[in-house]
Amino acid sequence: MAFIRERRVAANGLDMFVAEAGEAGQPLVLCLHGFPECWASWRYQLPMLAQSGYYAVAPDLRGFGQTGGPHDVAEYRMSVLVEDVRELIQSLGYEQAILVGHDWGCGLAWQVARRYPETVSAVVGMSVPYGGPAPEAPTQAMKRLFGDHFFYMLYFQQSALPEQELERDVRDSLRKIFHSLSADGVAEYRAGKDDKGILDAMRVPEQPPRWMREEDLDYYTQRYQDSGFGRPINWYRAMDLSWQESRDDENWQLTMPVLFIGGLQDPVLMFNQKALQRMPDYVPDLRTVLQDQCGHWIQMEQAAEVNREILAFLEEINGQG
Repeated sequence: MAFIRERRVAANGLDMFVAEAGEAGQPLVLCLHGFPECWASWRYQLPMLAQSGYYAVAPDLRGFGQTGGPHDVAEYRMSVLVEDVRELIQSLGYEQAILVGHDWGCGLAWQVARRYPETVSAVVGMSVPYGGPAPEAPTQAMKRLFGDHFFYMLYFQQSALPEQELERDVRDSLRKIFHSLSADGVAEYRAGKDDKGILDAMRVPEQPPRWMREEDLDYYTQRYQDSGFGRPINWYRAMDLSWQESRDDENWQLTMPVLFIGGLQDPVLMFNQKALQRMPDYVPDLRTVLQDQCGHWIQMEQAAEVNREILAFLEEINGQG
């Protein structure tokens, strides 16, 4: 991909695989991906950021892609993931970064900003709003909400079974997930009470979307064929451990400038409406943009619009707007 270089960077005991564009010495923008993804979910943002005068870096996060990591679930607690990002910023030669996060990467960006505010000059979060502290463990809340209906995050708490399902045909699994959570596919995606796996309610698109070409899907497929799904799913399995660790924390405010971008057809945003409503209470310097005809894969589905919003935000906070 034009402008994009790849290398490895040591951080918090990991040999992190990173993709980068632009020159070191320019302001650092660190892009954090979600599930089931890798650094390539930022392929439409890295060149744009570089051309706009930023040093843009997108790692494969712990357990994902070519970074890999341990198999122990406890090693995927949020406190460990936060240290991965903090040390990566340092290893890149910086004291501070602008964080851009999507899905799990968004949840991680909020926590890095909360725990190390001096390290984060601004945050662009996508899909997962920041609602401050949760009153109960995540899986308890989900069991209360969904009862005996299938919900993928609860399904992911099981050992081995979820990755076995997804690894049976990696390309088919990824194609279904990317389609079913997109604006084009979400209308026909309805998890049923009797579903046994995450793919049961998902369909394959009639033709590849413009934002996920066959060669793009090839890249993701190769990454997950090499790494498997087990360690990425450990992020979900460690949710309650992460909640337990932070439940007594007192500081939940984010004081830096924040841009939140959500897709109006994103089921993750629909699930997190209460957090979206609470967000201004915890983020005083907040801008919110909701994109229509946009599902979960925000920075890919509406790359041009997202790039425009990111640049406008960065110009504003740098006093150029």
